[in-house]
Amino acid sequence: MSEAAIKIPCGNLLLEALFDQGNGMDTAVICHPHPLYGGAMDNNVVSALQKTLLNWGWGSLRFNFRGVGASTGQHGGAQKDTEDLLSVFQYIQQEGGKTVHLAGYSYGAWIGLMAIRQGLRVNTAILASPPLDFLDFRNLDPPACPCLITVGDQDDFCTLESLMKWAHPKHALENRPHIEVLPNCDHFYWDLEKLLSEKITAFLRSRLNMSPIGRA
Repeated sequence: MSEAAIKIPCGNLLLEALFDQGNGMDTAVICHPHPLYGGAMDNNVVSALQKTLLNWGWGSLRFNFRGVGASTGQHGGAQKDTEDLLSVFQYIQQEGGKTVHLAGYSYGAWIGLMAIRQGLRVNTAILASPPLDFLDFRNLDPPACPCLITVGDQDDFCTLESLMKWAHPKHALENRPHIEVLPNCDHFYWDLEKLLSEKITAFLRSRLNMSPIGRA
């Protein structure tokens, strides 16, 4: 099954999305980077996340926040984009019988953490380059679920020093997020999408004690 184009209601808006049901049991919702800086669901990192998680066997749902692509409305900032994400998860839950996971890149990771703060529960979180040196994370914590955070060693929007100060003191050792540092990588992962995919797959295999189902 390939990705199907769907529209997800969010109040009086409709959010453009691509949905692949994968194994029919697990679905990862993928959030794109900042709408005001060209972020959209066809971003290279979002596409890498989608392909990686689909190859693992999970379904995937990537979407455009309001005002992006064919999603109706206008960009409304963090609160409105959090509402968008919660509406997407509500749509997934209405599909029934699915385990839900979160993957977010940059601004998308920030919005994902805001939704978790508002009560969203996910089984796994994958956060690619949460922009700690660009946006306000003071009231946000890493999730307690199995969590992978990836960062490039040349990322000006999420320096390793800032990430360690934010991530490691928040949980006991056994519950700390797993951090993977990609060498010669900045915030945008150009030409390093394959390495990112390998890091994600290795994390899922080790932390979840599973092997990918895989699909051609």
